[in-house]
Amino acid sequence: MSHNRIREISWHFAGFLIVVSPLVLGCANETAPPHEPRQPSAEASRPGATSTDDPEEGGTSESTASAEAVPEIPKISISNSSPSAQPAVAAEGKGEQDPAEQRRELLAAMMPVQVMLGQWRGTTQRDVGDFKALDEPTWIWDFQTHRNQPAMVLTSEGSPYFREIRLSYDTESDRFLMTLTDPEGAVRKFEGAFSSEPEEFQGDDQRMHVRYKLQLTQTDAESNRDQWQVTFNQQENNRYLLELAKRRGSNYQRFDTVATQRQGTSFAKSDTEYGERECII
Repeated sequence: MSHNRIREISWHFAGFLIVVSPLVLGCANETAPPHEPRQPSAEASRPGATSTDDPEEGGTSESTASAEAVPEIPKISISNSSPSAQPAVAAEGKGEQDPAEQRRELLAAMMPVQVMLGQWRGTTQRDVGDFKALDEPTWIWDFQTHRNQPAMVLTSEGSPYFREIRLSYDTESDRFLMTLTDPEGAVRKFEGAFSSEPEEFQGDDQRMHVRYKLQLTQTDAESNRDQWQVTFNQQENNRYLLELAKRRGSNYQRFDTVATQRQGTSFAKSDTEYGERECII
């Protein structure tokens, strides 16, 4: 090969290097740096903050994030304990009571008077017209009308004094509550307590019986002379007296007593309060 041919090849190779070298160096300098994951901002990492990132837009502007941030709800404390453990509003009286616990307390307080549940036969001491009034009242539990305030309900179609009596218990005031609806539809409200505490005793039938006196006074009378007082005088499991009185001055005067005997039982007992003997079959 001639000297001139070698020189020509050398010049061509040198020119090729001059053209290619800048391209190779440029590509090397423009290589993308390693991917670094985007760090969440301090606002986005706050508990309760709402993320507004849209994967299709690749991020959210600061104005959008601040506009949709959820403000913290202030906590109100009603005691020295942890704020989050207390309700926002303080209850009155004994405090807001759990309904289930309230029902348990109510039923426990009314346990002694449950002896009145069932069907009865009542006879007035006083004549109504030419004869003593007879009725057949029935006591039942009502758990449906007021679910958190169960009541024992006495109904009668023949009583001259009532068509319905509802007896319940207020766990806040520790008092019995009663409403009496008379034959004309008028309603009287009462409250009261035991004037003689419940006690068990052994009866002539060698069984255990319960006796007590539950006295309730009307709270909504229009005048003192119209104020009633009702007493359930439980004498034994199968007999109680419904004593009705009206206010006279500072005392109450009884205007009738309904001797009530459980249906299916019989008795012949002297009522010393009235000095006469009654026999109901």
